[in-house]
Amino acid sequence: MNLTELDKKILFELDKDGRVSFSEIARTLGSTPQVIKYHAEQMQEKGIIKHFWAFTDYDKADYSFFWGYWLKFGGLTKEKESEMYADFNANKYIPIIMRSDGYADVMLAIIARDVFHQTQILQDIFSKYGQYITMSDIFVGLGFIKFPRTYLVGKENEFQKFAVSGGTTEKIKLSENDRKIISLLLQDGRMELTRIAKILGVSVGLVHKHFNKLEQSGVITKIACTLDYQKAGLLFYRVVFKIVQFDQKRIDDLYKFCCLHPNIINYVKGMGNWDLMLDIEVENREAIRDLIREMKNNFKDVIRQVEINEIYQMDKFTQMAIEYPDLLKNYEKKIKTESLQKIEKNEEPANIKSQPATEEDIYY
Repeated sequence: MNLTELDKKILFELDKDGRVSFSEIARTLGSTPQVIKYHAEQMQEKGIIKHFWAFTDYDKADYSFFWGYWLKFGGLTKEKESEMYADFNANKYIPIIMRSDGYADVMLAIIARDVFHQTQILQDIFSKYGQYITMSDIFVGLGFIKFPRTYLVGKENEFQKFAVSGGTTEKIKLSENDRKIISLLLQDGRMELTRIAKILGVSVGLVHKHFNKLEQSGVITKIACTLDYQKAGLLFYRVVFKIVQFDQKRIDDLYKFCCLHPNIINYVKGMGNWDLMLDIEVENREAIRDLIREMKNNFKDVIRQVEINEIYQMDKFTQMAIEYPDLLKNYEKKIKTESLQKIEKNEEPANIKSQPATEEDIYY
């Protein structure tokens, strides 16, 4: 991996809680906030850490349809491929885009509030690009379980220690401000609550109240981070399984194996053509071969078929639609305009600090 031992430890702490302060990480690792801040910012500047985002329970947020589609293409020109992916990226109801080598060329996730909405999104894709789609395979997610990246620190996972999205019928009544806060935290999971308050034009106390509600009700279960695997020196695989379901104890044994394995970071139960999907991070191809071989040997009575997809580019990855995608962009545009106006009037721009750094600054 293109990470120092300290980088790995910091990344592990950020993976557990994406909003943890650098001061807290420093206390845990026996370092200083300044050192931790430097290493964390270096990982972001180098692009190793791509994105912090709110891991959201889409069912509780009233998005009950989270369907994955594996697609294979034929006859795509470079120009048409660029147009197609630009279209996918612009669609806020496609929160996951994973380009892959292996069983399929891409995995798209479509999130919708009802089957009619989901069908319309899928029909739009096929009406525009159906002539290029040579294979379409469906995976309907029934619940998304995220495990810690314990391989970073040479540990095994603790059983039943995870964050969950989906798999519940409970709905939480969310206000417009709730949904706007979720949208902002999907774009930047470490965004200060003071900044959210400025963007929304409300008090910091009100943002605290809404944020606490989202956490306590389990709508936001953690702040996760997405890595650039090439820059981190890692390989990322999304592997699908057909499972024989007749023996519940063996299914539970398989789940426990996945739960405890340090390189399995996401476990998704499903229905459709596949019953299980795993996200696996490893340092080399030998490690993925060894892991799949071990699973096939240990669970040969349970696993019927396996297909391995190496993800070489992840355009988008969240659990929710960003319902207000222009909030942050419009605020930044406004601040930039105001700063330029102040410069023209020989005033200090709004984003320049005139006082020494405080403990709050070290948080980020």
